[in-house]
Amino acid sequence: MHHARATLREQGYRLTPQRNLIWEVLRDARRHMTAEEVAAAVRRTLPDVNVSTVYRTLELLVSLDLVVETRLEGSACYYEVSPEPTHHHFVCTQCGAVGHFGDELLAPVHEELTARQTFAVSQIQVTAFGVCRDCQAVAQVGAASPPFDVPSA
Repeated sequence: MHHARATLREQGYRLTPQRNLIWEVLRDARRHMTAEEVAAAVRRTLPDVNVSTVYRTLELLVSLDLVVETRLEGSACYYEVSPEPTHHHFVCTQCGAVGHFGDELLAPVHEELTARQTFAVSQIQVTAFGVCRDCQAVAQVGAASPPFDVPSA
C-alpha cells in the first residue's frame, strides 16, 4: 500500500473513493496540476464529484505533507505529489515553462538561518521567475534581425 493511503489511515481519515482517486490523479500525472485540472480528471471516473471536495482533499493532503501546493504563475495554485528529493521551481514568465532545481542550491540560506539567526528551518519553498533559455534565444534572434526594408518612393 502506498504511504499516502497509510498516512491517511494512521491519521484517522477515511480512505473514500474520492480521496483515493484524487491521490491517484496527482500521483499518475507526474506534473503540476491546478485544482480544476484535478477535478476534471476525477470527474472522468466519478462525474458527481464536487470541486469543493477536490479542494478540501487537496488541503488535507497538503496538511499531511503528501502534496505540495505551489504558486507558479500569477495567483494560481498548483499541486503535485511531495517530491523526493525536495525540489524548487523556476518559471518562464514568457512561455510558462516550469523547471526544477534541488535543495543543494539553498544550502547557504539554510545554514545562515540555522547558524546565525538560530532559526530551526523545517522547509524552504522557492519559486524563481524569469525567462527560459528558449525564450532568450528567440528574443536574441529577433533583436539580431535587420529591420525590414521600406521601399523608397
